[in-house]
Amino acid sequence: MAIEKYTTKSIVIDSYANGENDRVYKLFTREFGLIMAHAKSIRKLESKLRAHVLPRSLALVTLVQGKEVWRLVGAEEQKLEDKIIHEVTSLIARFIRGEGEHKILYDRIIDLINEAKKYDVQKLRLLLYYIILTELGYADVKVLGAKNMKEYLSWSVNDLYTHLLLVEKNIRNHVHAVLKEAQL
Repeated sequence: MAIEKYTTKSIVIDSYANGENDRVYKLFTREFGLIMAHAKSIRKLESKLRAHVLPRSLALVTLVQGKEVWRLVGAEEQKLEDKIIHEVTSLIARFIRGEGEHKILYDRIIDLINEAKKYDVQKLRLLLYYIILTELGYADVKVLGAKNMKEYLSWSVNDLYTHLLLVEKNIRNHVHAVLKEAQL
């Protein structure tokens, strides 16, 4: 029986030492959501993977699903605009729980990271909070000016940023209210 390998883009949230030479990586993937992937012998100097899977980075990873854990068997670091990656990884770690497909959220976050150099950092952070809270079902799309979720989903990150500029104070108040109400 052949072992099935999954190659997927991921945001490397964090990593933790595990034993003498191993490491466990917290990865946010498009297909599997937030997963913990174990990498054997990655802390050894001769490991080829260690330079490609750094916390707060993007990586194309190859995973094998074991009986109880994911195994990281390959990785390739991706180019990254790091203007807001720290906020991205912090918020994902804070709000996302467990495995589960988050394709739309993952795509929005990657688009936001890729467009980050164009935007004001404070407004970008607010938009990031709003996108995550909306995609997880906490925030209301109408506050941004969308008629419904379908219209909101049709907007690009540039459209979202433009709408944010028009109603920034309302978005800020809404995000604060959602965080307080949901005790997040």
